[in-house]
Amino acid sequence: MMHQVLVDIQQALKEIQDVPKGNILDYKKQRQEGTRLKLKGAILQLLEETKNTDAYHLAQKLSVAKPEGMSVILEKLADFAVDEEKKTSWRMPRLPSEVKDEILADLSEIQTCMKAGCFRSAVILCGRIMETALHRKYYDATGQDLLEKAPGTGLGNLIAKLAEKGVKLDPGLPNQIHLINQVRVFSVHTKKEPFSPSKTQAEAIVLYTMDVLDKLFK
Repeated sequence: MMHQVLVDIQQALKEIQDVPKGNILDYKKQRQEGTRLKLKGAILQLLEETKNTDAYHLAQKLSVAKPEGMSVILEKLADFAVDEEKKTSWRMPRLPSEVKDEILADLSEIQTCMKAGCFRSAVILCGRIMETALHRKYYDATGQDLLEKAPGTGLGNLIAKLAEKGVKLDPGLPNQIHLINQVRVFSVHTKKEPFSPSKTQAEAIVLYTMDVLDKLFK
């Protein structure tokens, strides 16, 4: 999304620079004014897109820069756009067909939340993905659907039940799942002191989630 906004800004900037100055026909003046409004709107959208990101200070600089000074700032913002694309372009793990669509929908929503700075929502969705994945893992091992028999089974109990059935998880995986669940619980439940994960914390939880999925269904 950020990449597209930058393209819109560059296009509007080019149109402004292409319109002659001085004594020009009215329609050219109107075209120039319309392009300036288009540029202003694109910059406002960029400010919204980059809120709560490291690129926000550059977007602020762009918003007060003159057209002739915007190119250098746009180049720096383009580098941020590439970095953000890399961060949110995850390698999709192999997933069972029965839960693939559900997990992919959650992952897509997590990307949206991360870009919007809604880090608590992203973490909560990671916990939901863990529940979906572990319930599926238990069903594959036992043929029993705990969502029907014991729908309130927590992540800790799911791990314990898998162990009882002889399902071995990779070393360290239970700790990763526990951490994801712990941050999720703090994000969901009302506490005396409100908890809101930082961007770095949310990114770490998302990476843990992707790693767990990869190892559960490899």
